[in-house]
Amino acid sequence: MKKTVLFLMLASFLFNACSKKKDSFISDVIEKITEKQSVQYKLTQKYYYSNGQDTTITPFKVWAVRDSEDSLRNGYVWVDNDYRPYNMIYHKGDFYLAIPPKKVTALYHDFNESFISSVDWIDIFLKPEILQKQFADSLNRIIILDTVYNGEECKKIFVEFPVMHKNEKKSHTYILSLKHLMPLWALAKTEKKDYVYYDELFFTDYEFDNVNSGELHKRQAKILRENPIEDRFANSESSKLESMLHIGDAAPDFEGMFYTENKMFKFSEYIGKNVIIVDFWYTHCPPCVRAIPALSELYKEHKDSGLKIFGLNSVDNQAHSLDYLDKFLSKREVSYDVVMIKPDVDIKYKIRSYPTMYIVDKEGKIAFVEVGYDKEKFETLKEKVEKLLQMATQ
Repeated sequence: MKKTVLFLMLASFLFNACSKKKDSFISDVIEKITEKQSVQYKLTQKYYYSNGQDTTITPFKVWAVRDSEDSLRNGYVWVDNDYRPYNMIYHKGDFYLAIPPKKVTALYHDFNESFISSVDWIDIFLKPEILQKQFADSLNRIIILDTVYNGEECKKIFVEFPVMHKNEKKSHTYILSLKHLMPLWALAKTEKKDYVYYDELFFTDYEFDNVNSGELHKRQAKILRENPIEDRFANSESSKLESMLHIGDAAPDFEGMFYTENKMFKFSEYIGKNVIIVDFWYTHCPPCVRAIPALSELYKEHKDSGLKIFGLNSVDNQAHSLDYLDKFLSKREVSYDVVMIKPDVDIKYKIRSYPTMYIVDKEGKIAFVEVGYDKEKFETLKEKVEKLLQMATQ
């Protein structure tokens, strides 16, 4: 009996001691962060699926400046993605997604989603209490360990969140430099029934209190002059569909280049002969990538019945991204044609997010519209294709 009591007392002492160490460390992190008025850094994002074939890599540059007048995020944020390319700007509740190739900026109000990833650290820098709340939540499992990363003394923080609906499990892992208590590496892991999704970030080139807010605002004004705002974008799927081409509209004609054959593609040559799916996609879009096998299977199944599928890509046809596109497609069996197009085709088809799929009937009219990809949505698209093909043979 005495041994049991002593064991429980020791266990309680160790638990409380560990908890105090965790609390102390998080307090140090928060204190160190709040000393800084601004930060800029580079990060590389790598995301991949456990059942996928490769890793998608995207570089970003980040600038974040505290702004106590901003009640939503407590700061001003600018993120550059030179790969696609686009600029993400957050200012007092408004999120500007400037897309220079399309000469347009999408404006979202009251934007509170992640900029790059749930572990990009932007919001934690601006509002450190986010991290404090995660540690204070008794439902979260927290582990902090000493570690060495690239020869530097660090702390590893692991946060496992409660199991969500459909038994989905999420966790965040950070490796923080003891020098500045900012992440050098982070991982967001999502475990679902059929696969595990990994979102991995690598942080470099930190600079503190060196961001020129005035210059960023001047740059923002220039970007918005060159890429006018379309203030009719919204986050909901219904609003996206509403702003796109509608069923019964004539599908706009366009031209492009076949990726594999490097010859001219003319959409008009297929109208009246085929039921057509046009899939607007790009390589760094996770749902776009997940749609490829389903589209390839659908095309194999129905190509002899008059179905055509064209994967339309206006993003990866720039000089600095074509090499990655070559590697990307070489690892996949894509049964349908990939067509490289100019951004004005996306504009004609009122593309607001990716992937977007239109079914065009034999009369050249929009017969179906779908935004995003999941298995249930794709089954609806497949049923529509089969119905149109059946009607074409009657």
